[in-house]
Amino acid sequence: MAITFMSKTAKKRSLLIDALRILAWEEYKATNKEELKNLEYGGYAIFDAEWKVEDIHDKTYEELLAFAKSLEFSEAELLGIRSKYYANKTTAAAGKSNRTSNGNSNGNGNVNDNTYSQQEEYDATDAF
Repeated sequence: MAITFMSKTAKKRSLLIDALRILAWEEYKATNKEELKNLEYGGYAIFDAEWKVEDIHDKTYEELLAFAKSLEFSEAELLGIRSKYYANKTTAAAGKSNRTSNGNSNGNGNVNDNTYSQQEEYDATDAF
């Protein structure tokens, strides 16, 4: 093993690729809803195998910016989508943890699920 240091541009490139992965996964799920139904983790393993061979991983930072622009996204928009996605996953995970640890009973036997249900679409089938 070796200690490596990532340049600022390499880090931004990595974040852009991850943001594009999130966009691609959301579209993949929507486009292939029936085929992915009933598969473990919503079929993410199938998507992941296809994602890993995408040529996007060979693009430079500048090429990624040009690609994003061709999709009508700015770098800031993509990074914002990525940040929001992970914030929603964190919120959903915290909601799951709270429900299982304290039952989230509201005193009348009903489970209080309001926060979680709003975030469920982001977490229910994602495996990363």
